[in-house]
Amino acid sequence: MAKRIREHWGSRIGVVLATAGNAVGLGNLLRFPSKVAMYGGGAFIIPYLISMLLLGLPLMWVEWMAGRYGGLRGHGSTVGIMGTILKGKLWARLLGVFGVLAPLLIVFYYIYIESWTLGYAVHSLMGNLPKPVQTTDTAEALKPFADFLKTYTKPSFEAYIFFWITFLLNWIVLHRGIRRGIELVAKICMPILFVMGIVLIIVIFTSKGTHPEWSAMKGLEYIWKPDFSAILRGDVWVEAAGQIFFTLSLGMGAIAVYASYVKEKEDIVVTGVATASTNEFVEVIIGSSIAIPAAFLFFGPQSISELASAGTFRLGFMSMPAVLNSLPFGFFWSFVWFMLLFVAAFTSSIALTQPMVAFLEDELNLSHKNAVATSMILILIGAHLSIFVNGYIDELDFWAGSFMLIFFGIVEIIFFVWIFGPNNFIEELNKGADVKVPRWVAYITGTITLVFLTGIMIMWFSQNFQKALMQEGTGIWLARITIFTLLGILFFITWITTGRNDA
Repeated sequence: MAKRIREHWGSRIGVVLATAGNAVGLGNLLRFPSKVAMYGGGAFIIPYLISMLLLGLPLMWVEWMAGRYGGLRGHGSTVGIMGTILKGKLWARLLGVFGVLAPLLIVFYYIYIESWTLGYAVHSLMGNLPKPVQTTDTAEALKPFADFLKTYTKPSFEAYIFFWITFLLNWIVLHRGIRRGIELVAKICMPILFVMGIVLIIVIFTSKGTHPEWSAMKGLEYIWKPDFSAILRGDVWVEAAGQIFFTLSLGMGAIAVYASYVKEKEDIVVTGVATASTNEFVEVIIGSSIAIPAAFLFFGPQSISELASAGTFRLGFMSMPAVLNSLPFGFFWSFVWFMLLFVAAFTSSIALTQPMVAFLEDELNLSHKNAVATSMILILIGAHLSIFVNGYIDELDFWAGSFMLIFFGIVEIIFFVWIFGPNNFIEELNKGADVKVPRWVAYITGTITLVFLTGIMIMWFSQNFQKALMQEGTGIWLARITIFTLLGILFFITWITTGRNDA
């Protein structure tokens, strides 16, 4: 069967910004600073950077190599890519299904949370958020914002409207395709994200705190003050490796899909490094310089541990609007903050949907328009379950946002390094590269990186698996039914198209 002529990115900067937009999300701006504050401060950066070198960059190159290899042979999803390498072996293609299923399940709930940021941005601009309570008690100061979040996400009528707006914006961009949709949005949104982030940093670091000794700079010093004893703790290394894994969107299949639209002579070695570097700038520089320093500025050092451990929702949707609305023109700075979150989430949700679009185009030969429509209808159903069924989001996040990503990352290394062959991996990676990756990188990836990921998986199982299986509730069982139903459908499609669509 003749392969579809695949669309290509318009420029290298376009693919870098789009892939960085895929990686940059709420985790960069909220999860990372919380982890730094909780796990050793400045000492956390040591296992974090080691994880970047031994886990993040190698797996990033694996996905870039695999994506371009498959794209040049007419495939954009991990199902087709893995089938191409093993000449259509069914078991290989079935493993590739997890690179389609995981991001689809994640976007079921991610797109709803993304819509909160847009709704909050509009509410901020209109001055509808609660007024800050002048008190030194953090819980009392945040209570109006906690009540507002609870009411808004019941869901409220406004939350449902903003969900539809967000949903349609995603559909429109995906419908326009790679060059006129995703790349164009990335070129516009990513520079805006940088500007908004830097503006907020300037505002926070030039503001006076509620106590003479509290300042944003001291807040930054507080979270980065190294506790070197933490380096000896296993959980710190697991958290650092996990943060790298999730912040770069590894194991989701999305990077491989984006890489499938790269031209044959594109330097994917440099592109992979540029993608990771852009993401790290947003995370380490911008992410660590906003939420935690702002909380320190107004709530003091005693609040940081509590806020960092309370989760991203409390930090992003309660403490930040409380702080920003205490400043002159606070409604506007709150608007900028939530638009920053929305832009980060928007570029990620688009990327998370693209693997399913590519799968439908490749396996069922659907037109781009119909593949997007089918994907968005599935997301609409899943998102409504996320909105209206208690417990559904948490169960999906547990399996799709944790287990499947780590599992598929392990699969990718075994498949694209060992089964494809270390020599073939390096040869394909270095095609068109100005600076060649040495051959030993393949063996480091196939051993140390693989052991690193396997260790995370074992730790995850030992801490979470038994407890997860014991959970009960309507939302939990609906989430499990959703997972197995979609897995069965994707397996069936993969089975009936095996041998028909593989090079």
